[in-house]
Amino acid sequence: MSHSPADDRTHRAFLANLRHELRTPLNAVIGYSEMLLEDVAEEGPEELSPDLEKINAAGVELLSLVNDALDPARVAAVQTEADLESLGVGLRHELRTPITAVVGYSEMLLEEADELDAGEAVPDLQKIHSSAERFLSLIDDVADFSKIEAGEAASHLDVTETSQLIVDAVGTEEPVHRETVTAGGNPLLIVDDNEVNRDVLARQLGRQGHATAVAENGREALEMVGEREFDLMLLDIMMPEMNGYEVLRRLKADARLRDIPVIMISALDEIETVVRCIELGAEDYLPKPFDPVLLRARIGACLEKKRLRDAEVEYLRNVDRVTAAAAAVETGAFDPGTIEQVAQRQDELGQLARVFRRMAREVRAREQRLKQEVRQLRIEIDETRTNRQVAEITETDYFRDLQKKVDHLRLRPDET
Repeated sequence: MSHSPADDRTHRAFLANLRHELRTPLNAVIGYSEMLLEDVAEEGPEELSPDLEKINAAGVELLSLVNDALDPARVAAVQTEADLESLGVGLRHELRTPITAVVGYSEMLLEEADELDAGEAVPDLQKIHSSAERFLSLIDDVADFSKIEAGEAASHLDVTETSQLIVDAVGTEEPVHRETVTAGGNPLLIVDDNEVNRDVLARQLGRQGHATAVAENGREALEMVGEREFDLMLLDIMMPEMNGYEVLRRLKADARLRDIPVIMISALDEIETVVRCIELGAEDYLPKPFDPVLLRARIGACLEKKRLRDAEVEYLRNVDRVTAAAAAVETGAFDPGTIEQVAQRQDELGQLARVFRRMAREVRAREQRLKQEVRQLRIEIDETRTNRQVAEITETDYFRDLQKKVDHLRLRPDET
């Protein structure tokens, strides 16, 4: 089935919309079931494990089915509307069995939670169940490819808002002009308009030992990074008001914020989307639902890269401090405290700073001694000059005559 370039862009945007709508509840099913399995392995009760494993396996299977069935190349290869309808019907059938299993097993676990003393698992089980119900309600509509091809709205999909966001994200493919960019302890910032996505990601990162903060949209994220420091941003693409592309663009255009590493996490998986994010300055890209092991590895790599970059910037700043100290020595204004922090380093620069500080102190002490010697010499010179002046006066004939008169007066008897 052939399409004009404009139709093809819209077609791809709708397919991206379908994948996004289906992956969002799957992200919750897979994410919460993985965390519950970890909790059960550590704290029990073990009776929950079999059904949780079935839920997780069904979620992974559903994700694979969605990825395969809605692959743009596979859909584009369909020749007739009848074949397209057949593809949709087949997808609906394939998806219904595993999602029904998720609904069923989550309902049984909710019923057995009190009996198994697993009350702490109830909130996450409820989220799994509601997400599965959401997915189930989407199946009939998203499988009707002929309506999607015609651009008709589906009853459970907010095409007017959600699809338009994806059209804006996927359909906007203007070239990116990127300027050359120069360049723990702080939390990671999660930016996603979906509460379930934020919760799953925050809890996964918390289990990995990271502190997190969340923002519901791009504008809030930009406000937060302007007010405090973050070591990393995990950024969704498809958000209302300001999408992830624009947030990324503004970050990289701000000299104060451009060095914050950004990992894009989105249900949009088209290669153009990935390329665009990297061109705009993202460090990495992860599709949703994300793999916790891969997430850990990518975040670890980004944080290590940031640590090395921060160390390089601090090193250059310390080099500037030593250079400024050298200039201060020449002008006589050196203060050892200005390189005290550098001298505490345990590398070659720290050793240089310590040697420089010692030499500067020796130079200063030598200078003080020389000044003292000069002052003493000046005193001796002044005394010599004074003695010479006195001698010049006492050796004159006039002074000698006065001295004789004085002596003569002293020898005369007192007259009454």
